Amino acid sequence: MLYLNDEFKEIWQDKDAFEMSKKIRGKIYRQVENRRTLNFSLNNKSYFIKLHLGVGWREIIKNYLQLRKPIFGAENEWLGVNKLQQLGVDTMNVVAYGMRGSNPATIESFIITEDLQGTVSLEDYCKAWEKQKPDFILKKNLIEKIATVSKVLHENGVCHRDFYICHFLMHTNSLDASNNPKLSLIDLHRSIIKKNLSTRWKRKDLAGLYFSAMDIGLTRRDLYRYIKIYYGTDLRSIFEASTQKNEFMSKVSAQAHSMYERLKDKVDN
Repeated sequence: MLYLNDEFKEIWQDKDAFEMSKKIRGKIYRQVENRRTLNFSLNNKSYFIKLHLGVGWREIIKNYLQLRKPIFGAENEWLGVNKLQQLGVDTMNVVAYGMRGSNPATIESFIITEDLQGTVSLEDYCKAWEKQKPDFILKKNLIEKIATVSKVLHENGVCHRDFYICHFLMHTNSLDASNNPKLSLIDLHRSIIKKNLSTRWKRKDLAGLYFSAMDIGLTRRDLYRYIKIYYGTDLRSIFEASTQKNEFMSKVSAQAHSMYERLKDKVDN
């Protein structure tokens, strides 16, 4: 499988795209065994590349023993970006993608996306909120946008699996008097797409999101606003003691707090 936009078709004409991708150099953001992410410039444009050079049988076996499906390469991100674009969710723009090989342990793949310049992660943007209250309309709009994205993803079988506020990028040039900024969701390399998304996957996403926002000063009303939009119904019907929605949200909260306590213990130790 190979996809190149018009610019990369011209740049890599009559060349092996996989070998060319391996020669790209730039600022390394993450590097682990057989996988690296870096930022590079080409023709005065900024891009990110994720390069996967085979996970190896050891990693595959380890994941299966832990009852986890291994990530073999960039395919999840390629499929995730395309799915989000079909759903109208703002995300990255892929300019090049390739995958080759039939042996799961040695599959090679890469994905190149445009650098979303002029953005700031919500983790960085919101970290001062606990001490300095943000504009009410801005906070309301951001919560409603994230809740809407969550709802759209889960209703259409998508689980992000790294659903944290750091993976929502706010476009700073969209911050205007309306306080209704554009958000783009990134880092889809672990995302999964299913015909019917189970409660387990939905809970994982929402717990991760809540966990990542625990230190930005959200109020109970903020949480209720999110829940109301996610379910698309009134709060009374959600929080009736016997409803599945109430039980689900209780489990989300418990899982998020458990994640927070584990992180706190690691920091303290």
